[in-house]
Amino acid sequence: MQSRRRYSGDVVDVRARADAVEVSEDIVRELEQTIRVARQSTSDELPVAQFAPVQMHPIDAWVNAGRHRLKHPQKAPPASRNWRGLATLVPWVLGAGIVVAGLLYVSQYGGKVKNRVVQQGNAAIGYLMSAKDSLEQLDVEGAKTDLNQAREQFDGASRELDMLGPSFINLISHIPGLSSLRIGRDLLDAGRLISDAGIALSGALDTLTTSGGILDAGSVEKTSLGDALAPFRDALARAQKDVDTASALIGGINPQELPDQYSGQFISLRDRLPAVEELVGRTVSMTGFLSSLTGTDRPRRYLVLFTNSSELRPTGGFPGSYGLLTFEKGRVKDFRADDIYNPDGQIKELVVPPLQLQHITPGWGMRDAAWWIDFPASARKVMSYWQRGGGAAVDGVITIKPDILAGILKITGPVSLPKYDTLLTADNVLATLQSEVEDTNSPHPKQIIVDLAPLIMQRLSSAPASQWAQLLTLFKDGLDARDIIMYFEDDAMEKYVVSEGFDGGVKQTNGDYLMVDISNIKGAKSDAVTDTTMKLESWLQDGTMVHRLTLTRRHNGGTSDFGFYNKSNHSWIRVLVPEGSVLRGISGNENPSYRPLMDYTNEKAVRDADLVALEATYKKDTRGAVTYAESGKTGFAFWMSVEPGTTEAVQIEYVVPARVVADNYQLLVQRQPGLDVTDFEFTLQKSVSVSVTSSKPKLTEWPDSWRLHDGFARDVQIEATLK
Repeated sequence: MQSRRRYSGDVVDVRARADAVEVSEDIVRELEQTIRVARQSTSDELPVAQFAPVQMHPIDAWVNAGRHRLKHPQKAPPASRNWRGLATLVPWVLGAGIVVAGLLYVSQYGGKVKNRVVQQGNAAIGYLMSAKDSLEQLDVEGAKTDLNQAREQFDGASRELDMLGPSFINLISHIPGLSSLRIGRDLLDAGRLISDAGIALSGALDTLTTSGGILDAGSVEKTSLGDALAPFRDALARAQKDVDTASALIGGINPQELPDQYSGQFISLRDRLPAVEELVGRTVSMTGFLSSLTGTDRPRRYLVLFTNSSELRPTGGFPGSYGLLTFEKGRVKDFRADDIYNPDGQIKELVVPPLQLQHITPGWGMRDAAWWIDFPASARKVMSYWQRGGGAAVDGVITIKPDILAGILKITGPVSLPKYDTLLTADNVLATLQSEVEDTNSPHPKQIIVDLAPLIMQRLSSAPASQWAQLLTLFKDGLDARDIIMYFEDDAMEKYVVSEGFDGGVKQTNGDYLMVDISNIKGAKSDAVTDTTMKLESWLQDGTMVHRLTLTRRHNGGTSDFGFYNKSNHSWIRVLVPEGSVLRGISGNENPSYRPLMDYTNEKAVRDADLVALEATYKKDTRGAVTYAESGKTGFAFWMSVEPGTTEAVQIEYVVPARVVADNYQLLVQRQPGLDVTDFEFTLQKSVSVSVTSSKPKLTEWPDSWRLHDGFARDVQIEATLK
């Protein structure tokens, strides 16, 4: 470059030099603004007295001198002095041009990198969220696929940034618009950590599927759960550490510093990270629970009740058969099934049964002991009657609905029973077992269940890894739907099942509450062919809530090939509502005059103290309805009968206390284990004094009301903001 001579009095224009190297005015303004802010902040932070005399930059000195010469013209200095001054500026001009041009290039290249990083980061977060959902559903293979895809996307985005280098990223992140590259680095690191945590978690679940030996009492070659839990815990420890580190990284990122297309996904990831942390934490808790459940610390023994929901009882169904399951060192040590009437036959005392059972049985035993709607209360009573019949102490009670057996056969395939000349499949297993059990000509009608139990255990223990994901999902769904319920004497184990909702207990809430519980009394297996619907109509009145509950049952039997489906359905219905509720009316119920099979006052009968306390709260009215107290709730109880081929409905109207009604109204409708409700409808009537501004789940607005229809496969939690 050839220097052009300047004469005294000329003023150097910095922007003209910037134009000469083709640098945009915007970047120059940004640089000047950055310098001004830096100087201003520095002068604001430190007292002037702490600074040494400022050495003026040569450019500033030269410019200031020029301005001074314009105001006060002097004789031009000698030519040699001008050339020396210009010579000192050459390195600065060249350096400034190179830096500004470099910044312009970096700005363009960095913008392209940023766009690619954003695209890959968005894709990775999408895979990550999908993997989290898959893990919650125990879809291990699906989760692993998504997690590996997320890891690849995060790695690809990281490689883009690695081409710039970490030091260079820190340098250019101070350029306006490129600060997200530095933040993106932290976000990508967090994403990779979460992906790695998920991969460790899914790998840990894989180790459990190799532990088929847990169910095989005769095998010492297969991996026991105790052996599988060691690597499982190690993987969980790594996953938890990665998630904690990722959480710290994400916590230090301000979403406002990210571009719009990046901040949305970041906020989604940040907001869902607690759910990932909770998932890992719950898995840690599950590991401790499984360890205790399977006796890795000491032998544990459980009563397993095979509850038949075709004959409904408070906690699921009548348990015609039971099993005794013993775990030791992470595997099944022993399992045997038996007819529940056998241990009941060993009870020496005559125990007075509940009032509603006295017309069908003279004495009380383990078969009917699950009389409380609250499963922990019923389980403790079952355990006590097991011991009355001579059984050894047990560590807990587990109930299993027959649908679980059908689900197992659907996954593992049919089971052949040559002794009974039958092939049990998912479609015929329930009807076939009930047919055998109800065979009055057989001296041992429950023997088929005794023979089937070890075959099912063997089928589970030999299931390949490809089936275990389906089996785990089956058991998880069964726990969620209360087709499997658990109670344990161990406080830590019981605390775990309560936290997960596997305890079958009556839920306590400060809001409104409803639970309908049906007990089949001498109605054979007719609940299997009886449809049930529930409708709850509600309205505000005088500061409280009034409910009208309609329970409708349709008996579809009468022409079945199985006689036990053609019997009349007689049921004792209990409706639990908030404590202090008042029954205003009832219609459609039965008021039978059942008589006990014996006069217990003339017999040496034993009365159960807990049952006496329950029945002491009974208050029967002229309509045949009983108001009583159970599990911290007020109960309304009545008889209901449905003949084959007919439909019956019972309607009750009651008022709940004002304390459970608030602007943020909440209603929990709890589902009875084993009860299949084909339709549940909730209706909140409109009035001039109330309107619903929001609701969860969404209530549909009608001209006269707000409504919700639900299949009622799970508990229903309704929240409505009233105004």
